[in-house]
This record gives sequence, structure tokens and C-alpha cells, in this order.
Amino acid sequence: MKAKKALAWVAAVALVVLGCLFLAFQGLQDFDFSEYRTRPLAFDFDGYSVAGTLHLPRAENPPLVLLVHGDGPADRYSGDGYMPLISTLLDSGIAVYSWDKPGIGESGGNWLSFSMDDRARLAATALATVKQQPGLQTSPAGFLGFSQAGWVLPILAQEPARGDFFVIVGGAINWLRQGAYYTKRKMELAGASGQDIKAALKAGMDADLKLRPQSFSYQDYLASGMDETPMSEPRFGFVQRNMRADSTHNLWHISAPVLTIHGSEDLNVDPVANSNGYREILKGRHKANRSVVVPGGTHALLRAGLFNYQLEGNMPAGLKTLFAVLGRRAYAPGALETLTGWVNGLATENSAAGKPSGRSN
Repeated sequence: MKAKKALAWVAAVALVVLGCLFLAFQGLQDFDFSEYRTRPLAFDFDGYSVAGTLHLPRAENPPLVLLVHGDGPADRYSGDGYMPLISTLLDSGIAVYSWDKPGIGESGGNWLSFSMDDRARLAATALATVKQQPGLQTSPAGFLGFSQAGWVLPILAQEPARGDFFVIVGGAINWLRQGAYYTKRKMELAGASGQDIKAALKAGMDADLKLRPQSFSYQDYLASGMDETPMSEPRFGFVQRNMRADSTHNLWHISAPVLTIHGSEDLNVDPVANSNGYREILKGRHKANRSVVVPGGTHALLRAGLFNYQLEGNMPAGLKTLFAVLGRRAYAPGALETLTGWVNGLATENSAAGKPSGRSN
């Protein structure tokens, strides 16, 4: 009897181990693009070269998505973080192009010298370059942007639209309101009192007013002592250049289809206020417009129960390993299906209607 129980226990453990190995193998497959057509593709922008990679699915004339980064020094795969997303898009028959930010990886330039308008010009140049590639000239092509790209895509989407569709993940309409929300959530997570949070938000508003004038120099900033850990001078310039960003005006001038997606547990951007804001402004502009809040999703639409951190650098190494093991399963249920279904639905509808697509103006 004891021998039978021991064998049963060993068998159960073996099944668990095999199951874990199977899941790990499936997740790691999302970081391997060898079964797809992949090629480097660079383009010139403002006198320097921007390097990227074009990934093509098996389908001919596929819809095309260009990935537009959020904040920070991101390469074309955002430190491998984009890979499960790209794999999912490719499996869904969607081509993907992404590039190293200027000054990162193989790209020249310096992304910290950019305004949001500069970022939009860069993305438009990328689109024009990719649309010259064989098999993509007549494909519907659009942009998928993350976080800070929420101020870039509305510029691109204004009429005449540079692209056929636009997907904004974790976007905020107003820069300063987003910053206040970020600070509030950060302090709440640290256990700060309501009084301390209120004081910090007031101090942040005062600091923003000081930063606004271009006459307020980096030396003035250092002398003010407004930040315990001061920004670098390039970062200071970037913030001062872009802190007035508000996409309201741009959104009012959009007739192209727009999908906005937020995770319900977003710690960086207020998901309800911004989703409602997008929905209200874009209401009635295009029948395909949707503003979705994914239950249990983070700022990047990952499973909040596992991966909810304001900064990727705050995530423990063990959870980064788990992300690699899970691959696309690291995303909140329904997030990727919503995205791919919406893009493919538009492509199918345009094809059935015989509409021209693939704008690159």
C-alpha cells in the first residue's frame, strides 16, 4: 500500500513538472521569430539613421502595425518586453515594424532632444519607409503606441491621417494630470498619509509652474532643490519641452478609427478618467472607435496580480523570469485578443468594401 502511494505521489509530481516544462516551452516560443520572415530595415531622419526590424507573417498583403515606444531609452524590442506581443500579432496575421529610439541600440540621434511633434514626424517617416517594402504597398497600416505615445498618435491621426488606424495602450490625455496621478499612486503604495500626499501634489503643481517658462534654466532647477534626486540636463530639457502636452485638440480632429486600451489596475495613468475622456471626445467619429478597460490589467496590460509595478526596474528578477516563461500568457485575459481582433476586423472590413488603404502621407 505504501509503495502504491509513493508511486502515485511520484506520478503526480512528474505530471506537475511536465506541465510546467510544457508551459515554459510555450512561453519561450514567444521570444523566437525564426519561423517568420524577419529583416532589418533602417531609415534616415533629420540627418541620421534609425534602425529597426520588420517582421512579416505567413499571410500575403497583411495589415501592418508600427510600434511607437513610451518613455525611456527603449530599443526595438523594449528589452525583449515586446516579443510576446509581436509573436501574438504575427500569429494573428499582422506584420510588425519597430525601431530603436534615436541614440539607443543601432540608431543615431538623441531621443531626449525630441518634442512630441518630433516623435510624430519620426513615426510618419518610419511608415513611409515600410510602405515601400514589397507586399506592403496596399496593406492597411497603422500605429500601436504605448503610454507616452498617447501624445504622439493623436498628432499622427489628425486629418489628413498618417495611417489607417491607431491603437493607444495606457495613454493619458494630459501630461500634468498624468504626473499627479503617478505621484499619488506611488505615495499610496508607500503608505503615505492623505495629508502628505496632498502636500506633495501641491508642491508638484508649484514645481510645474516654475518649470514652464523657457527662461527657467537647468541651473535654476538645480538651485531650486525641487527634486531630491535631480534630473540630468538632457532629461530636464525633454520634460520642459513636453510638459504642456495635451492631446484634446488633436483628438477633436480625428476621423480615423482609434482603439484605446487601459488596464484596470494601471498605477501610472488613471484608467477610468482617461478611457472615459477618449470615449467622450471620439464618440461618433468612426463606428470602429472603442475605449476599453481590461479587468486585472497593468499599465502594459500584463496580469496585475503578478506584474504590477510603476517602473520595469522595480520588478524583481524572479518575476522577469516568470514573464519569459509565460510569454503572451503574462497578459491580462482578453487584452491581446481585443487588440488583434480589432485590427484584423478593420482590415477585413476594408478589404470587403474595396477601400484603398495603407496611407503614408
